[in-house]
Amino acid sequence: MANVICKECGYVGKSKKITKGSIFIEIILWLFFLIPGLIYSIWRLTTRCDSCPKCKHKTVIPIDSPIGEKLLADIQKP
Repeated sequence: MANVICKECGYVGKSKKITKGSIFIEIILWLFFLIPGLIYSIWRLTTRCDSCPKCKHKTVIPIDSPIGEKLLADIQKP
């Protein structure tokens, strides 16, 4: 995980992987229904994304990108 900046809250640091859905529902589906459990698990794995650990938005961008550098400069202005 690279250093990122959040476009929503201005957080600078490491991003966090967030997975949509519920582990509880996934376990129930696996215990009672094999095929829906498999489909749900695949869906959860494909919806994983890097997010801001502070505000949970998916609007994080690398600091070393041109937009990231501009945002960082804007935040650090007095």
